[in-house]
Amino acid sequence: MNLVEIATIVGGAGAGYWLVSFLLGGRKQVPTPTADTAVSPPPAAVPTWPAVLGVAADASVEEIRAAYQRLVSQYHPDKVASLGTELQEFASRKTQAINAAYAEALAARGAAP
Repeated sequence: MNLVEIATIVGGAGAGYWLVSFLLGGRKQVPTPTADTAVSPPPAAVPTWPAVLGVAADASVEEIRAAYQRLVSQYHPDKVASLGTELQEFASRKTQAINAAYAEALAARGAAP
């Protein structure tokens, strides 16, 4: 192969690539998201204290305490100590959520724990 043949092949390949790109509309560039246009996933829904305790939002302090005592006795980690570690971890997380909801509910009512 001589230099003219190599130049013809390279030139023909370049011209063919350009022609195909032109006829197909070129490559569409996907815009990269910026901080202004980036879509972030929605935040995880944090349950409110009425949802955690299973009472109405306008429940009295006595109703809140009764729901708290019922749930803590049901989900306390000592109740599931003989069961598997997954259930113990679940009960621990659930008890922490119940305690936090109870504290938030009493603070909303202005009552002392």
